[in-house]
Amino acid sequence: MPGARLRAGLAACVGGAVAAGLLWAAPVYAAGPAGRQAAPLIDAGSGAGHKFRSSGRLLAGPDGGTACTATVVAASAEPAPAQKALVLTNGHCVRDTLGTNEVVADQPAPERWSFTPAFFHDNTAEHKTFGVERVEYATMKDTDVAVLRLSVTYGDLAQLDVTPRTLSPTGTPAPGTRLEAAHAPLIGVPEDERFLRLSSCQVTGSDVSVHEYTWLWKGFARTDCRGISGGSSGGPVTTATDNRLVGMINTVATPGYLGCGLGRPCEGSAHGLVVPADDSVYVTPVDAVASCLDETGLRLHRNGCRLDPGIQVSVQFSGTETQSHTPEGPARWDAHITAGGGGHQAYVAFKTGPFGATDCTNPQGYGRPQRLGKGGADYARLLPTQDNLYVLCAAGGPDATFQGAGWTASLTHPSYAYARIDNTPPTVEPSLDIQKFGEGSGADYRVRPVFELWELTSFEIKYGPAATTDCADPSGYHPYRRVPVTLSASEGPWTYCAVGYDNAGNQTRPKAFRIE
Repeated sequence: MPGARLRAGLAACVGGAVAAGLLWAAPVYAAGPAGRQAAPLIDAGSGAGHKFRSSGRLLAGPDGGTACTATVVAASAEPAPAQKALVLTNGHCVRDTLGTNEVVADQPAPERWSFTPAFFHDNTAEHKTFGVERVEYATMKDTDVAVLRLSVTYGDLAQLDVTPRTLSPTGTPAPGTRLEAAHAPLIGVPEDERFLRLSSCQVTGSDVSVHEYTWLWKGFARTDCRGISGGSSGGPVTTATDNRLVGMINTVATPGYLGCGLGRPCEGSAHGLVVPADDSVYVTPVDAVASCLDETGLRLHRNGCRLDPGIQVSVQFSGTETQSHTPEGPARWDAHITAGGGGHQAYVAFKTGPFGATDCTNPQGYGRPQRLGKGGADYARLLPTQDNLYVLCAAGGPDATFQGAGWTASLTHPSYAYARIDNTPPTVEPSLDIQKFGEGSGADYRVRPVFELWELTSFEIKYGPAATTDCADPSGYHPYRRVPVTLSASEGPWTYCAVGYDNAGNQTRPKAFRIE
């Protein structure tokens, strides 16, 4: 999700545990457009400048330093002038730690949050920044959206020739559809060029299910948009022939990353997680938001609104990555379920299956509802043995019948847990980063294994004199604690041994490195 955090005037940086795909920063987020095809800047007076004048820079996040892109939106192109204006962006721009099932609604926004529309490079004297009053809605459950209320009205913005955009009521466009995306990236972009840019691209996959970090999304579009980096999150996406928003820029498959994980979103399927091509950009659909907008604003309880109101059962789980057989026995689910904010979930029903191939809203496949006592209920059945990401669907209801309006409403927005079975060894061998300090026999070598996210995420190492150190001998290995080893050249030659592990505990063969 291409958000970006600002620190002391630097281009972008993140703290926190989010992904490079979301592109806030931190080493995990590295990967700006430098060295890749950049999207051109939009001129304020151009056709694209007129089309995307309602979009601009959003500063939000827990400390007001998360930079994203947002767009003024409304149910119609001519809302009531006295109505406070709404802007649309990604949910992770509000808080990058939103949980798998978390929904935020009708909460005050910090005073330091702000929005600057018409954020073009050649009209900086006209830039006006407005405060954000309220988080009308934010979630990363099923989708990644946020609707924020500004401190100014649609009438105030109209005085600046900023009028709201409307949203497409349909889902993701079909593969091959030409798109235009406006976004204001920071990472890898010179400071004086961090303004709205235009990506012309197309849909390469439609209605895909996407997993990244703790999030499970559905109905997304995969695209080949370019020049996407931190700060692009929430950027409006339209078709090339229409002005209505069909989606928002959300996350990107970061080049150099392996497998699936932070910065490397993967697509769910019945046969296993699908690793996308480098630089694949995913787009959040906006039709659910469109279903909840009317002339008075965002209404979660409006007839036909398809946004999750956030009253489902609460699920605690580890999101484990594990082999199918562990030292403790076959791998199991570890979910704990309690009643949610609705207060009407006396029972819970479950079903499981591969992520991307399991429809949790379909009542078929659910087991018999079980009672939710004061302490909740546990789900600890065996996980499948085949490599894949599996989803646990948890729907709460008023009784044990699994019928009636209460259950129907619950199945519209069930809660989730997930677990990944991975029995496959890493696809790469360990390698070393060796730095030399000094010359001749007085030199020292500082040695450390190289992490390869997300295939090599931990190591066991040992080292010793080359003549007596056997890497095939399992004795003597110890966990690498992220502290480089210093080896003296005068005591060499050395043998340094490394075994790499992925998050599920699969290991590489021991690899020996001779250091002269």
